[in-house]
Amino acid sequence: GRRWASFDYEAMVVAGLNANGFNRNSWAGEANNRIFEEDNFTSPGYVGRLNYRGIPGLRLGGSFYYCRNVGSNADKPHTYNFKAPVRIWSVDAQYMNQWVIARANVMQGHLSNSSRLSDKNSKLSNLSPYARTAPIAEKAVSYGGEVGLRLKGFVGNGKMPDLIPFFRYEYYNPQEHVVVDKYCNTPADARLKTNMWVAGINYRPLPYLVVKADYTKRKIGGGAYNSENEFALGLAFTGWFLSDRTVKDIRARRQLKDQQHTISEMNSRLEQMQREIESLRKDK
Repeated sequence: GRRWASFDYEAMVVAGLNANGFNRNSWAGEANNRIFEEDNFTSPGYVGRLNYRGIPGLRLGGSFYYCRNVGSNADKPHTYNFKAPVRIWSVDAQYMNQWVIARANVMQGHLSNSSRLSDKNSKLSNLSPYARTAPIAEKAVSYGGEVGLRLKGFVGNGKMPDLIPFFRYEYYNPQEHVVVDKYCNTPADARLKTNMWVAGINYRPLPYLVVKADYTKRKIGGGAYNSENEFALGLAFTGWFLSDRTVKDIRARRQLKDQQHTISEMNSRLEQMQREIESLRKDK
């Protein structure tokens, strides 16, 4: 589309999730098929994504993933004598201009027959490379939002450092809803329910380099457990995400620096030659 009706979309068929990899702590986070460096397409995953970009600086997007039966993708499919469909959806948004950067996202996953999957996975062999922790939730949730201010945009001085103070809130729980029945009678682990607040500042001394400092507070289990507090200082290189123009600018600067170095060496040699000539003249 054009202008206000600017949409783009993607549709893919990918390797489906592996039932063996589902666990209590990360839900489907370790359920990819690459633990043995091969993909199983017995029950593929179907993925669709739609993005809206009709307003300058704004992107709205939504994704959906569906796998008909993750049990079919297991290392030993006969272990799972039932169907376990998985549905995962997400909605995300981003807005950027010269003054502000704002992002938000929501993600939710649903696993059918989760209690039966918990029963099977908890009985996997001790030699299995998988976690084997239960219960596995029927529903997992994550959502959050962040906003950062580009101080350079508020100041007309071109020498102003590129500083971005930011704040982020996030909630995630891989045990949002657990089915308790005859297959698995273990309730949800409240320690996995996490509220997180982050406040910090980013400094960009170069277009591809970020110095980060932030303070994080995590509330565990709705406050039933000790909270976690941490301070972090880091350095991030974003060279993989440079635009073509930025890459060309960097290359041009390097070439200019090399040329300046070459000219400097030539000048030094000329000065040395002049000194040698003067010395020869004096000797005569």
